Amino acid sequence: MDIKHKICPSCKKEFDCLHNADCWCMKYPINEENKAYISLHYEDCLCEDCLKKFTEIKPKQD
Repeated sequence: MDIKHKICPSCKKEFDCLHNADCWCMKYPINEENKAYISLHYEDCLCEDCLKKFTEIKPKQD
C-alpha cells in the first residue's frame, strides 16, 4: 500500500493519504463548487478535519 504522509495546506496538521480510490477522503461527498474552491485555494490534499468542513458549507466568496 502506498501511504503518503502529508501536511494539510490549510491547518498544517500531519495526516496519511492512501493516494487512491480506497483513501479515507473518498467517504466525504464534496459538491462540484467546493471541489473547485479546494483546487483553486490548496495545492494538495486536506486533512480529514478540514475536508469535513467542505461537506457542510458552501465555498467562501472571494
